[in-house]
Parts: sequence; C-alpha cells; structure tokens
Amino acid sequence: PPVLGPPHLHGLPARLPARSAPMAPTGAAVAFRIGADERGRGIDGDGRRMLMHPRGIRLRKNGALLVADYGNNCVLEFKPGDKKGRVVAGEEGKALPTVDPLKDIDNPLTLPEEEGSLLKQPGDVCEDPEGGFLVLDTDECSVQRFSGERSARGETLVPQDGKSVYKSIGDPPAVKNPRGVAVAPDGAIVVCDSWSHRVLRYPPPRGPNSMEAPTVLAGIANSWGNSASKLAFPSAAAFAADGALLVADTNNHRVQRFPPGAEGGAEGVTVAGGRRGPGLGELDMPTGICVDPQDGSIIVADRCNARVLRFPSDSREGAPGVVLAGPEVLEW
Repeated sequence: PPVLGPPHLHGLPARLPARSAPMAPTGAAVAFRIGADERGRGIDGDGRRMLMHPRGIRLRKNGALLVADYGNNCVLEFKPGDKKGRVVAGEEGKALPTVDPLKDIDNPLTLPEEEGSLLKQPGDVCEDPEGGFLVLDTDECSVQRFSGERSARGETLVPQDGKSVYKSIGDPPAVKNPRGVAVAPDGAIVVCDSWSHRVLRYPPPRGPNSMEAPTVLAGIANSWGNSASKLAFPSAAAFAADGALLVADTNNHRVQRFPPGAEGGAEGVTVAGGRRGPGLGELDMPTGICVDPQDGSIIVADRCNARVLRFPSDSREGAPGVVLAGPEVLEW
C-alpha cells in the first residue's frame, strides 16, 4: 500500500517503561472472521462476502460490525454470525462520479446526481449518538451521516455548509485526505486531517453551535514534524476514559496523548512507540487505535509490522506492548 508522505526514522530516545497497569487477558483464538480468502466484491463460493480494501472497522452497540471498504466504495454491516453482510452506505464497486469542469463549460457546475447515495473511497466509519453512523469519505474529504435505511441518502456534516464542486487540497484551511473519524464524548465530530497534519473537532451537529468553525485539537496545520506539538500524517484518534485524546501519529511511528481540553499547538506525550522498528516497544506506521473499556489499555494497529499490539493505560515512550495478532495471520 502507498505510504502517507515520506517515511522517516527519528531515532527518538526510549524511556524506561513506567509500572505497567493490569491489562485485559489476551489470547490467540479468532473470535470471528469477516471476508474471504481473496480480494473482490460480492459473495464467494463459500458464502462469504469478499472485500477489496477494508480500512475502517467499528463495532456497534448491538454487536454488529461496520466495515468501510475503501476499494469497493461502500460500507458494509455484519451482524453477529453473519458472513455475507449487507451494504448500508454506497454501492458495492461503484464510485461517486468526479465532476469534470471541462465537460460542459456552458452550464454551471453541479454536484453529481448520485451525491448522498454513492461514496468515493470511504476510509473510516463510526456509530453516532443518534443510532446511525458516520462515514469518512477520504477522496471527497467529507463526513456523512447515514441512518442505515438503504433508501435514505447521506447527510453531509463535514464540510458544515455542504460539499462544493469548487474544492482544492491546495487551500490551506481545507481538509486534505482525512483518514480517521470519531465521535467525542460530547457528540462532537473529530476528524484526522491527515495531509494537514492535524486533528479537528467539529461542534455537535445537532447543537446550537453546529456551524461554528472547527477547532484544532492536536497538531499544527500544514506543518509536520516530530516535536511534541506536531504530527505527521495522523490516521486515527480515540478518547481515553478521562477525556484525553489519543492519536495514531503514523509517520512519526508513535501514539500521542493530549490532555483533556488541549488545542492545537499543545504538546502531547508519547505513550507507545517513538522509534521506528519491529521491537515490542517500537512501531512502524501505526494507522489504527482504540481504547479497551475494560482496563483503558491502548490497542494499536501497527501496519508495516503486520500486527496489533496492546499497551497498558499508563504506557510511556518505548514501553513494550503485547502482541494480540501478528504476521502469521496479518499482512500489510
């Protein structure tokens, strides 16, 4: 897969690990399996749904699994025990058309007729407080809310004033190739604006301040680096129980923790990784993160090491993680 931005090795000094907090049990057993043995679309001969490029996954409160299939331009839902799943957003294998400003120069440009019903490279998905789900459309640089009813079109929440045919990732304030979306404890929408090297907070979409400009929670816009206040192509964000923001700082090969209430320019603390490599205290392009509600431990998808690691809630830079799944079952 393509690497986001220039890979680099900073050689940050590792600290001695702090006293480890107890963590939830780990084991090698596979609890469930979604997808077939090959890429594709539709159902294979064993009755399993084939996937092309699954990027974002999220468990719903009812136990169903949402999968953002970036390569098939759709989001699927798999209920417990269901190996076929169903498309709940977009259309499998069909992308939202690109607006061509040179195709019909005599008429005003308009959004495609399929806007709200088709997607274009969805990179992440999460459940929203209203019972629907939010889809981060990476190519469209947008977040849409879907109710789950196939006949209903998606509602654009980001950009706040709706999509426009006039957009450019060269515009400094613009969201550029976002990779992750999450919902904050207060209902705000949090977006990893990956190519702007920042994490944005949009006010709760149903609140009185819904149209207020987004605020930067972490990173410095359009300025990447490896200092404590900067990020480099962040790909995922999650919240700890105390409200702290955790960010998978992909090209810095680390996970950063920002205190509750922090805003752009604030210094984060490295709680996992910090040095690029295959060691248990190292990471290589981490792209996914979540917090285990049982014990607050941090679970990290360590992409280029083809593994998933668990770090204790009080982890610090260089502290070793525990492998939950490794190269024997994962590929990158």
